[in-house]
Amino acid sequence: MGTKNIWFFCLVFSTFTFSQNLSVNPKHPVYDFLNQLRIKNILSWYDDAILPLTRGEVFIQLQKAKDSTAMMSENDKGRLHLFLQFFPSSRKSNNSFFYNNSYGLGEHFFSWKENYAYSYQDSLLSFSIAPLVTTKNIFLKKTAEQLHSAFLITYGGAFSLEYSDWFAAYLEVWNGYQGGDKKASMTDQRVRQSFSVNHTGINYFDQTTGYVTLKKDIFKLQIGRERILWGVDRYDQFILNETPQTFDFIKFDLSYKQFSYKFLHGWLVQPTTIAYVDSLRYDVKSRNAKYIATSRFGYQPFSNLSFGVGQTIIYANRPLEIAYLNPFLFWESAQRSLNDLDNSFLHFDSRYRPVGGLEFNGTITFDDINFNFLKKDEWNSAGNRIAWQIGFAITAPLLLEKLSLYGDHVQIRPYTYSHPNGGEVLTYTNNSFPLGLDLQPNTAMTSLKIVYDFNEKLTSSFLYRYTRHGDNIIDSTGNMIKNVGGSILLSYRKGTDSPIATFLDGEEVTTNFYALTLRYLISYNLNIVLRGEYSIYAQMKNDKKTLLSSLQINYNFY
Repeated sequence: MGTKNIWFFCLVFSTFTFSQNLSVNPKHPVYDFLNQLRIKNILSWYDDAILPLTRGEVFIQLQKAKDSTAMMSENDKGRLHLFLQFFPSSRKSNNSFFYNNSYGLGEHFFSWKENYAYSYQDSLLSFSIAPLVTTKNIFLKKTAEQLHSAFLITYGGAFSLEYSDWFAAYLEVWNGYQGGDKKASMTDQRVRQSFSVNHTGINYFDQTTGYVTLKKDIFKLQIGRERILWGVDRYDQFILNETPQTFDFIKFDLSYKQFSYKFLHGWLVQPTTIAYVDSLRYDVKSRNAKYIATSRFGYQPFSNLSFGVGQTIIYANRPLEIAYLNPFLFWESAQRSLNDLDNSFLHFDSRYRPVGGLEFNGTITFDDINFNFLKKDEWNSAGNRIAWQIGFAITAPLLLEKLSLYGDHVQIRPYTYSHPNGGEVLTYTNNSFPLGLDLQPNTAMTSLKIVYDFNEKLTSSFLYRYTRHGDNIIDSTGNMIKNVGGSILLSYRKGTDSPIATFLDGEEVTTNFYALTLRYLISYNLNIVLRGEYSIYAQMKNDKKTLLSSLQINYNFY
């Protein structure tokens, strides 16, 4: 065994000695850096099709990058040095403010090294406590409306625990307050999806995430609730996006050399129903069960080529199905043996880099796995429910060193992600929000994103999206005139709707969306995000223009 291989073996062994099985927030900028290094052929085997990764997995990728600094620009070397401080080989207990403190208060705020309010570590156990604080100022201006403004603040904490090399636990909880104009505050996803704000009328919103992870060799089992991103497009994940609220899940991972298998079973939310019982009990609230099961088998035969095959089942209104808790089963066949009650999907994805600096990616989803569209004149049938995405990424050496360019085109055919005779019950949604991209069926979207890294601390991005949507035709009183498959909550109705579903038929709705974002890393704990958005929404020759700006300051938040 060569010296380099011995060193890397010792490095990996020391990583697992110190566990490092805690998840890294999917919004952390280290993922953008690692993604760019893969496109440049520096980290050829790096896989981020499903996030988050663990701290140990990120650390190993950074160490691999450290071995390839000869291939890096000075800007990439600076970013690598920064993130190596963020992700050390082990947690240092002297980086704790309230225990064995080696930092003053100011140093804790502005240090680039990993640090916590309190942390402890010995040969087997480590745990930490960290405060979480964000503030956000929002300004919103719509056509023919006055300026709306709002101020949001969230405050809470995070607790993490690791034992030996196989156990990790994490708890995060925070509360938030929104002040000012509600129209402005509702542009923030945390407020928009808050039950407290939308159903009780109070100005407070909250959230909690947490999980337990067990990892041994090539196996990992996780039970918890945290954001999962699932898809080969770095910025617009196709299978599971950041659109819906987080949900509880059981997750099983297996990775060996070029092969990987990921399985997830999640507990989704249906809207609450309220029924009047009698004058004594008044209204009774109820919510029926809804679940998602999804899996992906990944194979990377070469360093520049990867494939993935996945399946998804949405089922509801009954207890757990053992069939969908079995990671090693073809669920489409299983659900037919269960009397075909559920909504099934089949996914195929791929990535390919023909040269360093250029990568293509693509995904196609078949809803209900119906291949009748292959028959003559069946492409425009209502049963042809397909969604697909194709994208590209370009970096140096094909562009300027600090510049990256990403492009993407998405088409979602009519009725895709809905389900006949089910209402919202079997749709591809969680509490009415799409699980994937924030798009309705019968939609095409083209996007272009330009990223420029001024240095390792300051990053900018410009995003443009052009969306065309064929909406269902509704009269002035709200009655349906024609269903063209333009709503995820209304599927094809046999005998009522036309069996022909032409793409983008119906009432045309177009959106031009522009966004400029600046992110500045002040320290390990502190970062600032400045964002401006401008959109033009056009329907029936009626343009609605919206200008939105926000300034967010995060402490231990991304």
